[in-house]
Parts: sequence; C-alpha cells; structure tokens
Amino acid sequence: MNLFLRKTLDRSKPNRRDFLVQSGCAGLGITSAVNTLAHMQLMGTAAAQGAGSDYKALVCIFLNGGYDSNNLLIPLAGSARTHYDSGRGIPTYAGGSGGIAIPLADITSAGTQITPANPVSDYEHASGYIGADGNGNRLAVHPGAGSLKTLFEAGELAFISNVGVLTQPNVTRANFGSLPASQKPPQLFSHSDQQVQWQSSIPDKPFQSGWGGRLADLLDGIHNTDPDALSMMVSVNGFNSFQVGVSQQPYIMGTGGVTPFSGYSGGSPSRNYGTGLVYANANQQPYKQYDVYKWPGVSGSNYQNNNAGWRLAALEQLIDMSHASLFDEAYTKIARNARVAEGVVGEALALTDAGNSTTTLDSHFTNAFNGTGINGLTNGFAAQLRMAARLIVGNTALSNKRQIFFVQLGGWDTHTSQIPVLSGAARTDQGYYTLMLQLTCAMKAFRDSLVANGMWDKTLAFTASDFTRTFTPNKTDETGGSDHGWGGHMMVMGGAVNGKRVFGSYPDLTVNGGIDVQGNRGRWIPTTSVDQYAAVIAKWFGVDNSQLAAIFPNLSRFNDPFNPASRLQFVNFSA
Repeated sequence: MNLFLRKTLDRSKPNRRDFLVQSGCAGLGITSAVNTLAHMQLMGTAAAQGAGSDYKALVCIFLNGGYDSNNLLIPLAGSARTHYDSGRGIPTYAGGSGGIAIPLADITSAGTQITPANPVSDYEHASGYIGADGNGNRLAVHPGAGSLKTLFEAGELAFISNVGVLTQPNVTRANFGSLPASQKPPQLFSHSDQQVQWQSSIPDKPFQSGWGGRLADLLDGIHNTDPDALSMMVSVNGFNSFQVGVSQQPYIMGTGGVTPFSGYSGGSPSRNYGTGLVYANANQQPYKQYDVYKWPGVSGSNYQNNNAGWRLAALEQLIDMSHASLFDEAYTKIARNARVAEGVVGEALALTDAGNSTTTLDSHFTNAFNGTGINGLTNGFAAQLRMAARLIVGNTALSNKRQIFFVQLGGWDTHTSQIPVLSGAARTDQGYYTLMLQLTCAMKAFRDSLVANGMWDKTLAFTASDFTRTFTPNKTDETGGSDHGWGGHMMVMGGAVNGKRVFGSYPDLTVNGGIDVQGNRGRWIPTTSVDQYAAVIAKWFGVDNSQLAAIFPNLSRFNDPFNPASRLQFVNFSA
C-alpha cells in the first residue's frame, strides 16, 4: 500500500487552488507540451465551474504487450473475409500448414462451416456474430469472447475500430517513408515507448504526465472537495504512466485490500471498519484524522477493544507526536497519512465485506467464469476488477465524486502459440485464447457486480494497449503468432455507452497495400487517434470542450471527434 492521501495541509504538496495560483503566476503550462495559453484557458474555465454532485468512475483496462485485435473483431463475409483468410491463413489445428485465422466453423452455433456464398441470414446464427459496422462489414467476436457479445447485445458495450498513436492526420502508405521523424510517433513498434505514448497521448514530446493524471489535475478541486478524501486516482496494478499528474498522484494498492501492521491483528480486527467509528465528525475533528486519544472501549473510538486494538492505539499515539525537527515532522506525517488512507480504504471495502474472506461481489465473478476452467475468485486480473468494483460501490466512504482506476492484464505479446491446438475433440487453450477468456469474463463480472449495486450507469471502462499486431503470422503452423503492429480495435463499456455499435473505421485488410504502413505484414495506419478516442471519454467524465485542449494539446490537429461525421459518438454525454 502506498502513502498517497489526496490532500494534506502540507503546502509542499499544493492543493488545486495552490496549483492554479502558482502555475498561473509562473506562466507555465501543465507540462512542457501544454503551452501557457492553453493552461490559462484551463484555469479560467476550471475556476468558474461549480462543483458537481454526481459520481462517475473511469476504469482504464490496459492490455499490456500489444493485444491482437485482428482476432477480436473478425470479418465474416465479403472482401474483408477474403483478405482475412488470405492474410492470416486458415489454420489446420491438428498439424500441418496453416496460420492464425479463426475458421468460420469456430464461430457458428452448430459448428457447421459457413462460406461467404451463403445467405446473410446464415451469419446471423453464428454464435459470435454481432452485426455490421457503418460500412457494411459483417463482424463477429472471437470464440472465447462470448461475454463481449452478451454485453454488446445488451447495448452496454461498443467497439471503436483502428485506434492508435498519431502525431498528425493524413498519414498514408505512400507518404509514410518520406515524412520527417517529427511527424511520426517515435519508436513506433516498441512496447515501452508505445505504452507511454498511449498513456500520455502526447507522443511527440518527452513524457511529463499521463492524460488520466491531467484529468485529475483539472477536476480534482471541482468534484472532489473533501480535503481528506482519497486520491482521485487508484491503481490496482502498480505504477503507470497514465495516472501521473502534476499536482495529483495515484493511490497504489493491491488486490488484497488494506493490510494491517504486522503484529497488530491479533486474530481479529484492530480497527472499527464499517461501524461509522473510523472517523470523528468533521466539525469536531478537523480533516477527519483519527482521534488517537479515544481509547478502545470509549464511545466513538477508532479501535477495537482487544489487545490488537490497544497496541494499535498506542502506536498511533506515538505517530501523532509533534517534532521540532522539520525532517522528523515530515517523516511522521507520511506515516500519519498512510494510517488515514488505510482507514479510508478499509471503510470503503467494509461496505462489500461479507466476512470469512469473501465479498458480496464474489458470486458475480464466479458465475461469469463458470465453465471456462478459470477460477474467477483467484484469477489475478479478475481480482483487480473486483477491487475496483468494491471501491466504486464503497465510494461514499472515500469522499470522492470522481475516481479514475487503472487495471492491467499482461501476456499479450503473442509471438508464438496464438491459436488453440486441436487433436480430435481435445483442445489445448494456449496464449491468446486463455487471455481472451480472462479479459472478457472479468469484464462481464465487473459489469454484473456494479449493476447489482446500482453503479453501472455511473461507470465507464475502456481498453488501451501498446498496439495491435501484424496481420500476417510469423509461422504457418499452430506454433505461429503475430508481431508488433500499429492501429487496433478498442472497447468501451458502461451504462452510458451507446452500445451495440462499431464506431470508427474498420480497416482495409489489404496486405501490402491500402493502409498497411510498410512492407507486407499488415500494420494498419490508425484512422482514429488516441487523442480523439480519449477526448470523448474525458468529456463524459466532466471535461467541457473549452478544457480539452489543455489535457490533449494535439487534439486540434485531428477531425473533431464530437462531429457526427467522425463516427465517434460512443457515449451519451448527458448520462
């Protein structure tokens, strides 16, 4: 557990007002990439805007390693399917030559082969069929992504086609080689560089902050006004670039919740989580600090009346002592903040604590993974989303009106063994297939748990990844995989999503032509920039049009994502 509480009285970590005053006087932008004019615009609009009373949660699902979205959203018919079969290669699972394409037989309900010559109605019986995009491409989802189809057909999930990092529009196969380096994303097919560029949205500048961090910088003082609330940003998967802000930093935690000091549990809780006794009334106790002088057993005490509670009370009295030395005082202040943060999070988690190491959300994760061979309660990625769901449900204890979460599923660098291997009726789920099950079942469980608690309409989850992968495989048998590509398909889900639609532009799957940026590997030039994709998400979260340039300084280079012609209206901004 880290020590980041959102605000303290320590002016070395200024609050939002300090941040605006100091940066305004200095005439400097949020980052070196955001100019002074844009930042002054941010200050003016932010200062004039009143605090909102509604709660919203944003969840970044980062697919680390570059997930192959060419095998997530699969064409079923026409020229797109012809290109798919020839570019990816139809595999022969039992051995012999093949590729990494998903045969049409694998996405039909009856397992019967379908060919493009059959009537359109035949495709509508395919188990993975989701419909046609705006250009008439008939599409299906991966055989392991049945949960996505369920969410899609419920109108709660949408796909955005061919999104990627760009520094400018109008990049083509013809001009790519002649463009100066300054007009192309640097280190285009590098994992680490593209992860940072996706999470910063400013690929043509040295990294300074993430767009999630800049969102928090802007909105924290507007929507989160409690001076002792938890950080607006929570990472359930360690440090990341997305949540790096200027004045705001993430609270980083694990999937196990809060961890008491060793030796202070005594076999029973030392803290009064979930009883309303963790904090005193704000009018009586400034900034809701623990009242460390109310001993266990006293009315309103923060401590259980047991040996562990008495030991913890004594320890926190020592922590609360004042020190003449500024160094000693700063050191103990970190410890105090850590204890307060632990109490805030513990109180929030108590609202979904069912006892006996279970939660009230467990059944949703168990049910979503039923029949997959994966345990929804022990799977690491599912545990991340379950923790995010618990904090969203328990948001009243966190005193936040806006929250930004970061979760991550790795393993998508599928250079080998991307498709299942079939031997007779036996299938070995390897690589991509198992990852797809983990991702999509956990997303479904996350949705179900929030629906059951009335928080789904207030939540928006979106995917991001380094890049998609090359269309052509690197081998011709079942051990083959794909290599580093560029533009790929993203997903958004939530109660406010304009679901059951495929937004953006599905790529021309012509290898060695069309939007294949170079060579004959099928690396698609993005048709939607990260800036456009992220701006739509940010607007739903509470950023108005006049503030977007301060968060996404490159946005003006691209077509307006809010113009209906852009086909990027994937959320309902009034929801």
